[in-house]
Amino acid sequence: MTPVAFSVTEVRVAATCPRISYFDFEHTRRHRLKSRSVTRLWKAGAEETACGTLFHNAVEAFNRRALDAPEVRATVEGESEPRTIERRLREFLNLQCVDLNALALRSVAQQEAFIRAVGIYMRELADIIGDARIRGKPTHEVLGQLFGDRRRRVDVTFQVGPKGEAVRITGILDYVFYDWRTAHHRIIDYKLTPAGEPSNDLFQVGLYALMHHVQHRTEPDVGVLYLHPDRLMVEMTWSQVHGQRHKLFDLLASMAEWQRYDEAGGKGLKPPGEPSCCSVCRWDNDGQCARRLGPKHEGHRLRHWTDAFAGGQIRDEPSVFAEEANGTPRAWAQAVETETEEGPGPIEMVSETTNALGLQEGSKKAQTDGRTAGRSDEEQAATGEDVPSLTIRENSAQIGTTIVGRRLVAIPVAALPTHVAVVGAAGSGKTWLAKVLAEEAVRLEIPVLAIDPQGDLVQFLRPAAEFPDLTPEEKALRRGFLDRVEPRVWTPGSSHGRRLCLDPIRLAKPSDLAYITDPIRRAEEWEGMLAVVAAQLVGTAKAGGETDSQQTFLLQALRSLAADPRGREVDLGTIAAVTSDPSSVGLENPDQFIKKSEREKLARKLNGLRLGPTSNLYSGGQRLDLDAMLQPKVAGKTTMNILYVNALTDDDQKHFFIAALAAEIYRWMISSPGGNSGRPRMLFYLDEARDYIPAGARKPPAKDPLVRLFTQGRKYGVACLLCTQSPRSVDYNVFGNCSTKLVGRLESTQDQDRVAEWFSKESSPPPWLAGRKGAEAGSFVGRWPFIQPGIEGTAFRSRRLFSLHEGAWSPDRLEQEMRRS
Repeated sequence: MTPVAFSVTEVRVAATCPRISYFDFEHTRRHRLKSRSVTRLWKAGAEETACGTLFHNAVEAFNRRALDAPEVRATVEGESEPRTIERRLREFLNLQCVDLNALALRSVAQQEAFIRAVGIYMRELADIIGDARIRGKPTHEVLGQLFGDRRRRVDVTFQVGPKGEAVRITGILDYVFYDWRTAHHRIIDYKLTPAGEPSNDLFQVGLYALMHHVQHRTEPDVGVLYLHPDRLMVEMTWSQVHGQRHKLFDLLASMAEWQRYDEAGGKGLKPPGEPSCCSVCRWDNDGQCARRLGPKHEGHRLRHWTDAFAGGQIRDEPSVFAEEANGTPRAWAQAVETETEEGPGPIEMVSETTNALGLQEGSKKAQTDGRTAGRSDEEQAATGEDVPSLTIRENSAQIGTTIVGRRLVAIPVAALPTHVAVVGAAGSGKTWLAKVLAEEAVRLEIPVLAIDPQGDLVQFLRPAAEFPDLTPEEKALRRGFLDRVEPRVWTPGSSHGRRLCLDPIRLAKPSDLAYITDPIRRAEEWEGMLAVVAAQLVGTAKAGGETDSQQTFLLQALRSLAADPRGREVDLGTIAAVTSDPSSVGLENPDQFIKKSEREKLARKLNGLRLGPTSNLYSGGQRLDLDAMLQPKVAGKTTMNILYVNALTDDDQKHFFIAALAAEIYRWMISSPGGNSGRPRMLFYLDEARDYIPAGARKPPAKDPLVRLFTQGRKYGVACLLCTQSPRSVDYNVFGNCSTKLVGRLESTQDQDRVAEWFSKESSPPPWLAGRKGAEAGSFVGRWPFIQPGIEGTAFRSRRLFSLHEGAWSPDRLEQEMRRS
């Protein structure tokens, strides 16, 4: 006979209230549903989740990648202090595994609960790793035991009925690993709801343990780790789990009989009810539970296994059969929060937490309450409700206030690495707002590297006059920026500011990637970095012909030069010389890569860069070196680096320089990975972006290197900020990588249509978009990850700038200001 089958989740529901389990089964059968109806019952007090699906997706991605991730391996190999391990693991998860766009759609309270849950989870994991390292466990063993065990799916049949009837149970474990502290395997089930009935949750994970032991002979201890709203760990040893197995056998046998109960005729085993669940049970509406099954106390459970154990009778263990079940990753989106049947949805009553926003723990409370959350300032003002006062939010860029109600508008630091686009017509205030973001980055100790093509950004050199009507909060922000900033203005190819030189060229060396322990992966990354330089040089040289062949040849030459054990600096003259005479670096058969005529032409073009009209870029001044540029001269300061390209003689030179700068940023971020819990390591600000990453097929030399930063910078903690007048003028793929959009006044219907495409995944464009055409100057509407409730769709004005903002400075004006400073 085919066994009755249940999921572990269904067993958990039946352990809580057998009648809920019965009504779920009846609903499935009556409506002939393809997927089993399962009520996810959350008791009163579980008033806010911590984004269960998103959390499990992030942890699932982390556990799946951690075994092979060089960042995790380097952490385990080089650290034993748990808090350092925790910080670095959280950084990896935040940058690589968290779906920030999906998280941004949740309420602030849910986002903050998610952040706290991540912190607690990572702290537990770091403690285990730290203990293993102190015990001297090698890296491969730690990684293998923690992340290499894929035996998570369980599928076991128990013959537990009164006459040996079979019941089949299937499920997927949250996490199984070996814990050196107890010298046992351990199964952990983590929960993002309050610990209302820990014994029921332990019962479920105890079932997992019994099944896992049947399939893999592991004798695991078990634990339930509650992550929200407070941390709580409840545990049982394997001996305790095994000692209570008779209760599980009785429950499984009872479940098989309960689902066969004939409600109309009253025949069979009637399920009893659990009155404590009635207030939040969807099946108790209008008293239908008692009407259909009688008073809640009526009903029965099978007890043949319990009675046999209690009476000292020696009863044979039930026969068990295990199916093959090797670790398929869990489909969390279906297993955690998604309702799979039509009809009433799950009961979800949620509560708020008060942690600071950002991918790290904090203490600042959310700025909204139950009355105002999710409502615009206009709606609140119309009803006469008070709106929250302007309050500085920790770990957030304070960019302005709403036009109605003067509510604070703040972008969390954790949103910046997903990149920011500011669009608006000429005179709309877009540069002002972008400069505010740059000021806020510095105030928050994030170095800035900004390209200034016109002379608007070099004015960071001088503070603006202090307005007499600044509020105390604005004064605090102003003081925070001015006390922190260390402004520097760099002028490639000229001495109007600090002169920059593109020669010698910084080539990554294999030793720069020592943090990558896998030699194959290290070689791939190294060659990828050299390929970027090769592509940049070919694009700058403009030799024509087969550019792919030229890049392939230069890659071989650069590989030889970068691997030179003498560690010599590589300048453009050296590269040109090697191009003319490849044998000088051991390239004996260059014709397999490039025709001799093309190679000679490329060498001439490279020599022309350093000796011809562009030679000013390759001589004099400080070498382009991002490590030095980001390092402040004064302790406690944060650098604001402005690269003023307006002094360059033509557009080609500007493109040459910006392409080289993008290649250097790429080298820097690959060869020195790291960050701090989702905080960006640098803000790269590109003003007038359409000139360098234009839409369409046109590919100026700087386009590909800049697009690469927008597509790959996020995972290395490089936040990008672009500014443009027309959203139609910039490569669409770049906007696709900007999760934060700040939209000012738009000039045309075509601009509106392009912005509407940004929200193409939605059923219709956001309603606020229609008001952007012809909007007043200084007015913006935005969307970003972790956005505060009530802010999306609400117009706001930027805060005041704390640095000078006037007409664009000419090169001569800059030189005068440099002397003054």
